[in-house]
Amino acid sequence: MFFFNSHLGQIWSGISLAMDLLWRMGYAFGISLLTAWVIAPWIIKYLKRRKWEQVFRDQKEVRDLAQLHSAKARTPTMGGIIIVIATMSGTIFLVHWNFQVIVTLCTYLAVMFMGFIDDLAKVRAQNTRGIPGRMKLLIQFGLTLVIGGILYFNPDLYERYCVLPIPFSGYSLSITPFIFFIIFLFCVLAGTSNAVNLTDGLDGLVTSCAMPVIFFLGIVSFITGNGTLATLCQCPYIAGNGELGILCASLLGALIVFLWHNGYPASIFMGDTGSLSLGILIGMVAFLTNHPFHLMIGGGIFVLEALSDIIQVFSYKFRHQRRIFKMAPLHHHFELLGVHETKITRRFGIISGLLSLLSIVGLWHFWG
Repeated sequence: MFFFNSHLGQIWSGISLAMDLLWRMGYAFGISLLTAWVIAPWIIKYLKRRKWEQVFRDQKEVRDLAQLHSAKARTPTMGGIIIVIATMSGTIFLVHWNFQVIVTLCTYLAVMFMGFIDDLAKVRAQNTRGIPGRMKLLIQFGLTLVIGGILYFNPDLYERYCVLPIPFSGYSLSITPFIFFIIFLFCVLAGTSNAVNLTDGLDGLVTSCAMPVIFFLGIVSFITGNGTLATLCQCPYIAGNGELGILCASLLGALIVFLWHNGYPASIFMGDTGSLSLGILIGMVAFLTNHPFHLMIGGGIFVLEALSDIIQVFSYKFRHQRRIFKMAPLHHHFELLGVHETKITRRFGIISGLLSLLSIVGLWHFWG
């Protein structure tokens, strides 16, 4: 109680200074939502007409899962195009362009293009191979080197992003050698991108889990971009970070409409076009707001999905082809246990919301 009484003036001062940003975030959300609402039916019809439909693994690869997903065979993919167009429409006219916004959007669009090529290759070949996984990682590593190099030659920014707050501790971790910095950045960007991609396996699942995370990142952007609020929360202040809140608000509006069409039974899937780019955008915003460790909490569902896949691979290779899960990632394990996918999606979404709320609480260190 003492904390809130003593800092109430600072809170209101910080909010008053950020009113312009709040209004622009609201407008960005509305424009993105409206744009997605208008274009989604048209894009779905277009993809159906082109027969760009989701390609699934056969029964030899996934056994009982193939029968569970047989009804989804004619569903169009590449729905990530809806998310990208709507997000850009809500961002480009309202954001004040700066380093954070430009590098995030360039990375987002680059990975979206890679995902689109991957989806197109799968559709045309009518198999699930697409771009080899190693090639995707190589492209993501190349993007990491470019971003890391840009930061390295801007010493003020580089020093800021080398110091990372640790949730619920009041302490920070410094990653000073450039090679360690690049490795860490690659783990954040490629790890988040591929974890979100792995989660995209059930109708509405990745969207339901991503929306609370995007909301959390929008709050982080708002706080770290405002000197008063950053000081109050003992967060690192980074000038211009508030503009990433515009991007988060736009993305949230796009995801809400996409979930409308992607919920069970899905009318469209986002494909790698959407999931890989959505993941890298989440990773970029978390890193540029200086809170990647908070993302590990808020994006806990994505972490669990990725870990389940890694554990399954290691178990199969080093434990004489024995599996820990019925199938990885984790959502397929529950599906094969007989849990309906709508219940899995709903429960994972609730957990994601609670973890994101926990991450928001972790921004404050007044208990220390």
